[in-house]
Amino acid sequence: MVNLMTIIPRRYCLLNFIFALGIFGAGCALTANQKMAVSQFSESAVTLGDTTTSEVRVMRDTTVKMNIARLILGGKSADKRLGDQTSLDRGFDFDRVQIVTGATQALAAYGRTLLALVTDTQSSELQAASNEFVASFSRIPNVNSQLSDQQLKAIGTAIQEVGGLWIEWKRRKAVTTIVKESEQAVDKLCDLVIQDFGEKGWVRLQLQVIQDPLMAAATNTLFDARTSSDRAVASPALQLLHDNRMRRSEVLSRITNGAQAMKAANKALLQAVENPEWSLQDIHDFATRAHSLQTAVRTIVNK
Repeated sequence: MVNLMTIIPRRYCLLNFIFALGIFGAGCALTANQKMAVSQFSESAVTLGDTTTSEVRVMRDTTVKMNIARLILGGKSADKRLGDQTSLDRGFDFDRVQIVTGATQALAAYGRTLLALVTDTQSSELQAASNEFVASFSRIPNVNSQLSDQQLKAIGTAIQEVGGLWIEWKRRKAVTTIVKESEQAVDKLCDLVIQDFGEKGWVRLQLQVIQDPLMAAATNTLFDARTSSDRAVASPALQLLHDNRMRRSEVLSRITNGAQAMKAANKALLQAVENPEWSLQDIHDFATRAHSLQTAVRTIVNK
């Protein structure tokens, strides 16, 4: 015969134990402000990474179009900077584009992983974001060495442990672990983006090398034309030049500023998840930069 007097106290004790764990876990969970900080940072990282990835691919496509337009309008150029003029994607060749977009995709994957940790994401989706994050880093030369096997193991373990009774506590632990262990690698990725898209970076210089000869060819066509139909031949080239000059003057600087802001925000994020009173200004600044980049791209595309 079952003795209810022994079962009820046991159940009561178990409920008290669960309640106590809940209180303990809540005390170790991310606060509302900390969740907001992680969310804002993560969304900005996704915006910076995805937008830059998309723009690099567009720049490659328009480089091919500009080279074709220049050959049609002016034939072979005497500009030695163009090198092999039959290489239409010169400067934006597949291997280089793959490396650059690998870095920008890794930044986006980093943001998606952190965002998944502070939302009610299913464990399978969280694991997928984490796998993408680790794989992205491992594919980039000079960056994969920034994450040791021990650091990768710590990140993987933190992700695996999210769940169960202390889920909120484990989410905070996972966020802290990922940001701390990935800090040097994220810094390196940001440095690569700043280097490639900055004032002396290859992206800006290569766009100028392609645009200047095309401008000369389009201008000569306009000056030599006798009719409006003849002048209209230069119209597609002028449109390409307009769009890509906007990219060079507006988008590239915003990408660089965004990467610089992300470096500062990433350091602030680690402090924020460890200390609820930490200033979030760097994270807010990063969000502003990312939004500025997104707005500039939309202006060019939807003009």
